Amino acid sequence: MISVGFTRPRDRIAEGERICSEMGFEPFGAPSFDPVRGDKEVFDEIEEVLSSGEAYFTLFASITAVEECVDEYGKEKLLALLEKTNVACTGSSTEKVLKRLTGRDTDLVPEVYSGVGVAEEIADEVAYKTVVLLRSAGGDGRIVDILEKAHAKVLDEPVYDMVPAQICEDTEELLEKTESGTLDALLMTSPNSFLVFYGQMTDRFGKDRTDEALRKTFKVAIGRPTAESMSKAGMPCDTIAETSTFEGMLETVKKKFAL
Repeated sequence: MISVGFTRPRDRIAEGERICSEMGFEPFGAPSFDPVRGDKEVFDEIEEVLSSGEAYFTLFASITAVEECVDEYGKEKLLALLEKTNVACTGSSTEKVLKRLTGRDTDLVPEVYSGVGVAEEIADEVAYKTVVLLRSAGGDGRIVDILEKAHAKVLDEPVYDMVPAQICEDTEELLEKTESGTLDALLMTSPNSFLVFYGQMTDRFGKDRTDEALRKTFKVAIGRPTAESMSKAGMPCDTIAETSTFEGMLETVKKKFAL
């Protein structure tokens, strides 16, 4: 059985392992981050702007952004807040979660799954209009740059932050399997998840051993931003998933190993 390792926020590990198993892989998941809710003032400001009808577009930059907003406002209230705004999601996974948790359809999902992809697609229509960006505190600043250059008024709201997860037993197992060369494929699910894992590897084994082990492992990036982060660290991915979802990454592994 092909072994697949991945890191994700702690609350997505069980889901990832289930999907891996259902697709015929042996999963080795480890937590990369724990989400922390944003400040109350952030949610108060979002509520005020959305209630006013001022927001032309509201952009959910991740699944966690959707979940934190649902937890803060509740399903019915969030649905009401989104009545007077167009809604964009950075990818199909975020779109599906928004639909499942609120019943709200998404007005735009970019062809290239990313916040930058959304910003580029709406840039021509947001001049002098308000865009509410719901994302992590450590999100990609290029989204704001693109929108502000298009003369949009950007309400950049960190609805959560991601705190690096403590190393646990699952992390230890994934690190050991990667270093020993017994892991067939490694899924990098976000730029920061890669940086956390790479840092854990180098802390444990040193840079030379880490780089040697990772070069021998088939590495899949979920999208272009993650691939760029890996390249900057000197450890480029072997491929980018054709579809920027967890399932899309596994389909890429299937093709690699002709399953």
